[in-house]
Amino acid sequence: MTAGLTRKGWQLKKAKKLQQPLEKYVFPVILLLWPLVAANQGICVSDTTYSIVNYRYLTGGSGSTWLFATFLANEAGHFLTLLPGGGTLLGMNLYTGLTVSATALCVYGCMSRIIPKWMLFLGEFLAISLCWCPTVILYNYLTYFLLTAACLFLFLALTGVPVKRRYFVLAGVCLGLNVTVRFSNLAEAALILPVWFGSRITDGRQAPRQKVLHCLQRTLLCLLGYAAGFAAGLLPALHYGLSSYFAMIPALLGMTSSASDYTLGRMVADTAAAWKSALRWSAVLLPCIFMGCLLFLMPVTKSRAGRIAARILYLAGLAAVVRFFYSRGMFTVNYRDYWSMFGWGMQFAVLSALAAVLGVAGAGGTTAEERILSALVLALTFITPIGSNNYTFPLLNCLFFTAPYTLWMFRRCLVQTGNREYSFSWTAAAAMLIVMTMVQGALFHINFAFRDGTDGTARTATVGNCAFLSGMRTTQQNAEDLEGLCGFLSGRGQEGQKVIAFGNAPGISVIADIPPALSTSWPDLDSYPYADMEAELSALEEEPVIVLRREQESDAFLSPETTDKSRLMSDYMRAHSYVRAYENRQYEVWLPPEG
Repeated sequence: MTAGLTRKGWQLKKAKKLQQPLEKYVFPVILLLWPLVAANQGICVSDTTYSIVNYRYLTGGSGSTWLFATFLANEAGHFLTLLPGGGTLLGMNLYTGLTVSATALCVYGCMSRIIPKWMLFLGEFLAISLCWCPTVILYNYLTYFLLTAACLFLFLALTGVPVKRRYFVLAGVCLGLNVTVRFSNLAEAALILPVWFGSRITDGRQAPRQKVLHCLQRTLLCLLGYAAGFAAGLLPALHYGLSSYFAMIPALLGMTSSASDYTLGRMVADTAAAWKSALRWSAVLLPCIFMGCLLFLMPVTKSRAGRIAARILYLAGLAAVVRFFYSRGMFTVNYRDYWSMFGWGMQFAVLSALAAVLGVAGAGGTTAEERILSALVLALTFITPIGSNNYTFPLLNCLFFTAPYTLWMFRRCLVQTGNREYSFSWTAAAAMLIVMTMVQGALFHINFAFRDGTDGTARTATVGNCAFLSGMRTTQQNAEDLEGLCGFLSGRGQEGQKVIAFGNAPGISVIADIPPALSTSWPDLDSYPYADMEAELSALEEEPVIVLRREQESDAFLSPETTDKSRLMSDYMRAHSYVRAYENRQYEVWLPPEG
């Protein structure tokens, strides 16, 4: 008996000795590099390169509504373009990918007081794996970094003994700065709700008047920090004049008339629809868990052989559920497309929300510290999608704080339920959701590139005559089309010409090194009003190069009957006698007669 205990103790000591260098060196290095593994994959002429056009051309000039609506992100992006390698897509992918690394490492370093580091590592690994948005879109990733930092500061503030007031101020600074990163981040002020909740449960034994006073003090500290952060974010805007910044607000609100998906009602409805769809898939598991509980309560499972047989049978049933999900399109195995992970990511989000609700309610004897952590996670779950027209995709892109919490709560429930056989049904189902999310997420992260090769086409080609795209891998057809286009447009930017790219191709401006002729490089967007486009086209002093793109070979390059803007573009080209000068499968270039 003593020998057995000694041997077990020796094994634990050996495992501990191995764990320490892993947690100190290996895990942080993996979290640093994991966001960068696919940095050279994919060339997208829409969202990805659109952001870089804004960094390069819209900052330092008169700008537009979107310059100020995502002001601090554009300023930060502009700074990165000035660094070595910042003039290339690969360089920008690497620089901005480090924002994801920094967010994950902050959580890994700050939350080890309550969550084991190996669990933090797994949670951050999962969170990074589900990041689908191109990292160069800094108004998203700076948002996630500052939002996560604010949650960390609030957790440290509310659970510290004694309470650290400076953390309330720092949390407010992060949220105030975030408004200048993306104006719709105003909704993040709702994080004051966990502050009030935390104040209530940590001041439980104090007199009511003292509770109210403490809550007001903490709210005031957060507000002071918020104001200071917002003011600091506006400092660079003094270059343009503060009136230009605040003129953005009515212009931004006015965009909802032409872009209905940006209205609050539509965003809330789309988010609710995504949750409804996810809960329908979750509901499939409920009868399986119920039947599993009945199975494990049967007398036959009292014997060891009976328990093993029942567990094998139940696991086979869960495998059948996974197969059912696949057959019904809940997920795919095309890891170049984000639908391979979205369904499982949302199941993980449902599990997170359930854990947070139980934690806030104090189920299972959760401590005040754990209830505060749960409140922050619950608030994050519902705040993150607000301000975006991308359903619940932003939620999956910002699981840095939530994912390790969910794994930790799962382990906590495992410990609390002990060896009770009936608990195997729900713990195995939850473990299945976590493992499937982890596997699908990791394979997705390695293979995915935004809007390039999403049909499974291999990205093995490069564009040889474009410095901006040097080192990037894309599909053969995309490489050929871009190489031909860049060859034809070469040098036109240096000749003083400007470009209008129509057909969801705003990135042509930075790829071909030609400034945009309008206040936006993406005139197709509904958020760019028709009236603005009409006025700007009428005011052009010089006729620009016009590049038309079609996303499918069966599409027309420009269909005047499709949208009002298409008609406007067609009328402008006809009125100025534009002639087609170049064409390939994906692009046409039109020049004025003297061009």
